[in-house]
Amino acid sequence: MMLAIGDPGSIPMESLESTSVREFELSFRNVSYGVKHKRDRTHSVILKNLSGSFRSGRLVGIMGPSGAGKSTLLNVLSGFKKNNVTGQLMVDGQRLSERRSRKVISYTQQEVCLWSALTVEESLRYAAEFKLPRTIDPQQKDVRVRELLHVLGLASCADTLTSSVSGGQAKRLSIGLELLSDPKVMLLDEPTSGLDTVAAYQVLAHVKQLAARGRVIACVIHQPNSQQLLLIDDLYVLAKGRRIYSGPTGEMVTQFARFGLECPVSHNPADYGMHQTLYAIEPSRYIFYFTALEVASLDQEDERLKRLMLEEEKDIFDYNPPKLMVEKSFDGSYQRYALSTLQQLGVLLQRTARCTLRDSYQFKARILINIAIALITSVAFYNTGNNADRILANTAVLIINLYAIFFTSIVSAVLVYPRESACFVLESKNNWYSLRAYYLAKIVVELPTLILSSSVFFLIVYYFTAQPFEWLRIGTFALVCLMFGWISQMLGLLLGSVMSVQNSVFVSILIMVPASLFSGFFVPLRDASVLLKPLLYVSFVRYAFEGAVHAIYGFDRADLECPEVFCYFRQLKRFLEFVSMPDLAYRYDLLALLGWIVLLMGAVYFSLRRRIKQD
Repeated sequence: MMLAIGDPGSIPMESLESTSVREFELSFRNVSYGVKHKRDRTHSVILKNLSGSFRSGRLVGIMGPSGAGKSTLLNVLSGFKKNNVTGQLMVDGQRLSERRSRKVISYTQQEVCLWSALTVEESLRYAAEFKLPRTIDPQQKDVRVRELLHVLGLASCADTLTSSVSGGQAKRLSIGLELLSDPKVMLLDEPTSGLDTVAAYQVLAHVKQLAARGRVIACVIHQPNSQQLLLIDDLYVLAKGRRIYSGPTGEMVTQFARFGLECPVSHNPADYGMHQTLYAIEPSRYIFYFTALEVASLDQEDERLKRLMLEEEKDIFDYNPPKLMVEKSFDGSYQRYALSTLQQLGVLLQRTARCTLRDSYQFKARILINIAIALITSVAFYNTGNNADRILANTAVLIINLYAIFFTSIVSAVLVYPRESACFVLESKNNWYSLRAYYLAKIVVELPTLILSSSVFFLIVYYFTAQPFEWLRIGTFALVCLMFGWISQMLGLLLGSVMSVQNSVFVSILIMVPASLFSGFFVPLRDASVLLKPLLYVSFVRYAFEGAVHAIYGFDRADLECPEVFCYFRQLKRFLEFVSMPDLAYRYDLLALLGWIVLLMGAVYFSLRRRIKQD
């Protein structure tokens, strides 16, 4: 069943009416964007001297074949792309500052990114917490969320997890998340892609209603059918980064015909999946889609297309600004975020805690894996802790303990974080919260998980392998394990923030294997060659292993028990000399591990910062 677009009573919109009653327009002039190729030092032009204006109250469809530059244009207009961009962006003829443009313009990308452990209503409520100032009464926020559920047709699935909603509902929810801050301009990248005909129509119908209430809405449309075309007021058609039409939908065919680009009469409209009824009523709308793509796909040496482009671009030759897309002016009245950093941190912690408690599969799996490995290790090395005859086996327990903590910590991070970081980047670019608040929340949330999972493992192993039950040794050993686990966690977050899941897993193994070889257990310091010794001095595994050995065998521990006639390593001094353990204090190992933690935490922070700023 299709929606009744013309029925104003079907949508309660009291608090969601756009605050901008008068008409306004988003205009851009001489926008160009290119990409430099480092390999051959060539330069590809993606957008070339594009100009146009989108008016409020009218739904604009951006069309063109694949590679025409549709999504790139939205990325540039939204500010998601900044490098190698020239031109001007204006609202009502006044140039926007770079900072204010992020407040006026919202951008919904093609890929929907939602928190799977939240319901539809919860997603909107947390978005309202981030995007609406604390001066707004909580009841008003509640009213706005509930109205938005009705506006986007999501009331029936308000209590459904976002991981279980349909594609169309997910698309509408992603639009609603940005609509909460009442942006004047909304840019949507293919909001109907991947949806069936009915769902695509419903999404576009809701978008049409939002535009009719005083907003500028421009969206990339891919293969619209006849019913969807009736919803589009204006078209902006691209061909290889250049404009070939901008104006009302019904006038495009006439414009093309002026330059000899006519739709052949012999074409049967039914061959293009359109209803003959619509063709009989309004043939210009009926055949325009075929005409648009056919014209846009012509060779750019075609004389007709050349003349059409010259006509469309006749207003660009008098001006070619060598400046960025928007001004970099300081606006003291502008506030980027609705909340302070501390308030953002509070909401982030609340949201993360809810997601973790609701979707605890990964955490439970991590605990169970640690318990299973700990029990297997305990059986294999049972009661070796004070046995001088099995001291090498007991030392193997220490390195196995570190390996288990490393892999459970790093794999947990690399399997989950790429998806989470994608949501973070999108929300951060749309001014939900700052990198600082997110980073602090991430650290606060990860620490309890790491402490619990690591403690479960080493306490089981420590007890069943009969390590010395002395609080000093338990504490120093636990501290080494936790610091090593934190290094592993940060390394996993770093990999997850810069590469895909598959690559992160392979790279983590690639890092751990050589780091393990230079831990001091397999290749003692005395046996290392001149070329390999520097690696021993930078391996974080080595300092963790040394710290563990110091915790278990250091601090003037008494001689071990010897169940045989003679045990060479009964005196621990001999064993420490055998493994070539340097005569360094335990605190130096902690300082080295702390240095690695600071280094990796800084790397994670700057990698996230780079992801936000990169195109």
